[in-house]
Amino acid sequence: MPAPFHFEEFDLDLERYELRRSGQAVKLERIPMELLILLLQSNGKLVRRDAINRRLWGENAYQDTDHSVNTAVNKLRYILRDDPRDPRFIQTVVGQGYRFIADVAADPFLEEAALPLLGVQKSETSLLTVATRPEFILPEPVVTPVAPVPLPVKPGPAETMEEQDAGPRHPAPTRRPFVFVVLTILVALLAAAAFLYLHRSRSAHDSKTAIGGFHSVAVLPFVNLAQNSDQDYIVDGMTDQLITDLAGSTPFRVISSRSVMQYKGVQVPMREIAETLDVDAVLEGSFLHNGTQVRITADLIDARNDRHLWAQVYEEGGNDLLTIQESVTNDIVRDVALALGSGVSTSQVRPLNVEARDSYLRGRFLWNKRTPASLEKSVVYYQNAINADPGYAEAYAALGIAYVVLTGYGSDPSSSLAKAQLAAEAALRLGGGEAEAAAEAHTVLGAVKTERDRDWPGAEVEYRRALELDPSYPTAHHWYSLHLSRLGRTKEAEIEIQRARALDPLSPMIGTDAAETAYWARNPGEAMARIREVLIRNPNFAEAYLAEGKILEQQRHYEQALAAYKSGSRFFGSDTAYVQALQGNALALAGASEQARQMAKQLEDLSAHSYVSGVDLAIIYCALGDQDSALRWLDRAQRNGDREMGLVSVDPIFDGCRSNPRYQDLLKRLRLRPAR
Repeated sequence: MPAPFHFEEFDLDLERYELRRSGQAVKLERIPMELLILLLQSNGKLVRRDAINRRLWGENAYQDTDHSVNTAVNKLRYILRDDPRDPRFIQTVVGQGYRFIADVAADPFLEEAALPLLGVQKSETSLLTVATRPEFILPEPVVTPVAPVPLPVKPGPAETMEEQDAGPRHPAPTRRPFVFVVLTILVALLAAAAFLYLHRSRSAHDSKTAIGGFHSVAVLPFVNLAQNSDQDYIVDGMTDQLITDLAGSTPFRVISSRSVMQYKGVQVPMREIAETLDVDAVLEGSFLHNGTQVRITADLIDARNDRHLWAQVYEEGGNDLLTIQESVTNDIVRDVALALGSGVSTSQVRPLNVEARDSYLRGRFLWNKRTPASLEKSVVYYQNAINADPGYAEAYAALGIAYVVLTGYGSDPSSSLAKAQLAAEAALRLGGGEAEAAAEAHTVLGAVKTERDRDWPGAEVEYRRALELDPSYPTAHHWYSLHLSRLGRTKEAEIEIQRARALDPLSPMIGTDAAETAYWARNPGEAMARIREVLIRNPNFAEAYLAEGKILEQQRHYEQALAAYKSGSRFFGSDTAYVQALQGNALALAGASEQARQMAKQLEDLSAHSYVSGVDLAIIYCALGDQDSALRWLDRAQRNGDREMGLVSVDPIFDGCRSNPRYQDLLKRLRLRPAR
């Protein structure tokens, strides 16, 4: 039977007692599951805290009610990825309770079944609605729960609580409201008994977590006090590892290294950094190698009030900088998590191969520069790391990502994507329990299935698996969003690109693609606002000018669009085939047809001895109204597996060909939904 409840990308199947996100089952503890059912059954009405308390723990359970409800709500928000300051799902009515605010499709019989649990009679529902006007709706302080994790550091109150919440499921509910309510009460009584048994051990940990209310942290680039550029890659590697380990072993939102690296070597007030990155805690530190001594400092700051939470100085001896860095990083992660009110999870640690680690860090250092030359060099270092340690899963995964990114710089993508696939598959074979490497590898496979295989369902499986393994990996959210846009799933694409922005708020590429997401959805006003924000922060970022030009075309400002394309060409350092195609498109739309045809002819001549995507030629011919030529090149692009074929369904730049039956037939062959 169909799922009784559907909201946004989620389905709640009461028959199977299962929550699914975009078709994939989501692990949800019993207490937050019961809370979600209660909120959904309320049909948008206020659910008071005492009603939640009765439903979850029974009438007579002895407990700190406010704290227990807060914990349950915040666990549910964590699973739903709901921000209490800007909620999509759960709205707080301060001092009263909670309301589920998203649109929900549900079976009608459930509303009547929910009324006794809400503590009202059917005749009282109008009074309930009047009494719950949102006159003082404010975000509640965030209580960040400890996410369910494998292999906890040591058994403690959090793990004991997890065992309780992962207990037996309800019997499957029937469609008879009376039986459903009776079963719910029985389970609530059992939960109350379990709670009484575990309450004493649980309360100490929960109170500690509730005090801080932290939900996000940024690790600023550690400062190399020796000012020895030969050691920069080690210091940056330490920053990167802290970010990865905190994101993978704690429930906090941790800002990506690409965003925080923009603060390397610059002086910006802490409050401004915290506001820009939207975090409430910041970790900063320094690294000094002098002779045979290493001195590392770390300082954790509550950015909301500029209060120091924790600080430590590590004095180590020896010249094995990588081993020292690895050990100190592990200590910092554990202490920062505890200072923020969380525990940490651990994964199996492989023995450190110093030579391989050194090459890997050098590769990451170069990859972060994101120029064609630095990407090519990063590939060499990753391969050196693999040669030194053939079992190095992270190096294989990073190599795969580098090959995928290189396909966007004008070369034939078929060779790079084949290498990316081999690297990702090797990472998965070797990864073991390394979730971050596996998430990166699945993201690579998603890109390969999208760009080369046109396997849209297969790509979605890979992206979802990546996010299941590492929900804090911004590239997976980013590329999954692009995938969803290609399929015309605009609303889901917007959700994913905003998640990527939250994790990597200063990434110019994610910001640019956020603008393109709005452009593809034919919302040029929002798209322009987003791209201007990127250009203010990154006035030399070539890709942003190309996106700006396309948005200007959508607004019929063709001469301004041409100027934007020329700016992009200047910052790229040369005219790629794609940039020439965009300029030819703008010329055609502006009425300079002869110049546009000359540019198309130049690209056709170039294609005889260099790689040119057939999509690039089609961009010009569609604007010229030469649909036969455009479709000839698109057919060739499909046969050759050229890049960006997925965008033909949604990009307005192809509107000059969209009405042609051959174009619609091409979309069917690509298994893409025609855009409006």
